[in-house]
Amino acid sequence: MLIMRVLSKLIKKVGLIGMSMVLLLPSSSFAATNRFSDAYSRSSIVSEFDTGRIVYEKNADIKTSMASLSKMMTLLLTFDAIKQKKVSQNDLVEIIQSDVNRMGTHMNLLAGDKIPLRDLIDGMMIISANDATLAVARHVGGDYKTFVKNMNDKAKYIGMNNTVFYNPNGLPEEVSYEGKQYITENKTTARDVLKLATWLYEYYPNELIRITDKLRYVNSNKGINSENTNPLLAIVDDVDGLKTGFTDSAGYCLAYSMKINRGDGNEASGRLLGVSMGTTSKENRKIASYNTLNFISRNYKTRLLTRKDAKVISTKINGVGLLKTDLVAKKDLKVMKRVDEKLDYSIDYNMINIMKESNKPLAYHVVKDINGNVISKTELYSQKPFSEMSFLKRMMISMTSMFMQLRNIDSSELDYPVVTIF
Repeated sequence: MLIMRVLSKLIKKVGLIGMSMVLLLPSSSFAATNRFSDAYSRSSIVSEFDTGRIVYEKNADIKTSMASLSKMMTLLLTFDAIKQKKVSQNDLVEIIQSDVNRMGTHMNLLAGDKIPLRDLIDGMMIISANDATLAVARHVGGDYKTFVKNMNDKAKYIGMNNTVFYNPNGLPEEVSYEGKQYITENKTTARDVLKLATWLYEYYPNELIRITDKLRYVNSNKGINSENTNPLLAIVDDVDGLKTGFTDSAGYCLAYSMKINRGDGNEASGRLLGVSMGTTSKENRKIASYNTLNFISRNYKTRLLTRKDAKVISTKINGVGLLKTDLVAKKDLKVMKRVDEKLDYSIDYNMINIMKESNKPLAYHVVKDINGNVISKTELYSQKPFSEMSFLKRMMISMTSMFMQLRNIDSSELDYPVVTIF
């Protein structure tokens, strides 16, 4: 069985790669300019996860229907509730009639069924089951209305300022306004979906990947043995998420994630997060996301500029020679850049009050693109903390800090870190 599954995956992969390579054959103008445009998505965006650098975007702030990408927020609130021990993945959720939904994909749930929350979550994310989503929302929130309010509150909290939720699963929803009934849908932008995906990978990476990396969802009790709706999983080894969506209004959508491994020109590992909204078919959704990942993988590479705890520069606290210290990086400084891209590197020094801000970095190692946008940075600290410096050095810092305050220095134009005590 294992051999057959592997062979099946290889056949699918070879078939799609062959198809995609035909689609990716560059025209002479493409080859000459080495540029890329996602011709299939109404809106799209891709970022490097660790730095947050946007490496591609198209109409990323246009509002559109969210469809089943809404379930990413339902999952996030569920993870929060599990972390807070309000619910457990092992909870048996009793299905009620209002959970039973036969629109779109479903798990064949019936009123009275008792399903482990874990299975409902898997069904919601892997095959996009709408009935499972309602059951999860009701169990976590107590009722649908409360859960939807929590969805909107969380969206505001994480900066999804162009998103509104009307239900947990993204299906068209009937709402009442000034005595009239209207059909509407959850609304968002590609950039807001990227923020949601980033939050999930930031706070729940292992819990998320355990679900979204599965190729199939199997539930023998419900007679389900279905492929993950994510079209990239079976054809790109390093893809491990995330979620598909479709309604007539939204078109075919996909939030996706791909690991970046060291090697093949990459000096550091990383992760790409992408969103494709509004393609016209399942096939075009697959092509849009595959082409985007393929272009970025070929033309962008990760560069490791500074390792954690490595010396970056020697400086003089308050400009005093006897207060010379080495500044070291708090974490690895890396950047995803185009192979031929020119970047600007600088050390930005801080002014800190040692009595109130002893944990504040003395400087930042900053990387900017040619337009002056900060695309990566790391904090720099004295290799020897103030508390471990000699008594003489601490006395000198105290004495010189009073002098620095009298000079009324402009903190935006520092040539060295300035330390004050008042």
